[in-house]
Amino acid sequence: MPPIQSSTMERILREIEHLPTLPQVVTKLLSMTDSAKVSALDLSREMDQSLSAKVLKVANSAYYGGRAARKVNSLQHAVVIIGFDEVKEIILTTSLFHTFRDAKEVKTLKPLWQHSLECALVAKRLAWVYRYEALDEAYLVGLIHDIGKLVIQQYFPDQYRQIQSRNGGEVDPLKREKEILGLTHAEIGGRVSKQWNFPESLVEAIAHHHDGKWQLNPQLGRILFYADRFILGTVDFFKMLELFTQEGMHFPLNWHFEQLRKVEEIFREEVQKASNLLQDSPGSR
Repeated sequence: MPPIQSSTMERILREIEHLPTLPQVVTKLLSMTDSAKVSALDLSREMDQSLSAKVLKVANSAYYGGRAARKVNSLQHAVVIIGFDEVKEIILTTSLFHTFRDAKEVKTLKPLWQHSLECALVAKRLAWVYRYEALDEAYLVGLIHDIGKLVIQQYFPDQYRQIQSRNGGEVDPLKREKEILGLTHAEIGGRVSKQWNFPESLVEAIAHHHDGKWQLNPQLGRILFYADRFILGTVDFFKMLELFTQEGMHFPLNWHFEQLRKVEEIFREEVQKASNLLQDSPGSR
């Protein structure tokens, strides 16, 4: 099968009629600049019955359900139990996974969804460690960074299988994507996020989460880059901190070794949290 040239790929991406648009509730979440002005009731009015049911199912999952003395049966109750920020993340995550609910071979998507959710949760924690104020941005880019892989699998299944069939070779996966598609999954993800009207700094972080060519917001780019590497297992927690320091980003100086160990444990808990939440995601069925 001959590779798709870059110009052809661009045309195909522009002309795909069924490329999912960003759900209205996600658009509303992204437009929020002051959560105090937006209530859980406001959000509930934006959700259809299906999405509301999914949010409540996750709120009653093994991870969140243990916090409640009784079953969570309304979005307002969920806010009380798990907090508004957590509810926003559940809505965002569930909406985006639901966007691709018609993807072929849904079961094969679970590893990708799990990696994305793990990366989102770790990116948010890294943002907290390095005092990046927009924790929601870090969570979002972590969640979306591999959306290009989803697009490839759903819209170019033959090429996807061709890329996957070579995963035992010496060629880098990104080079395989470039050779076969003319674009990498990171570049495709950047184009999709731009189509969804994400801020340019987020588009850049997603498009360059492998090559590190950030100009608009290097801090966010590094947070995503290292969150991805941490989840992939190519760096451990302390090596990640060391690499951040080498690039001029420093964790609080008053944190000593035992405190860092506790932070490392929090990171591990976030990964486990993703596994628990995925039991109630579209990819688990």
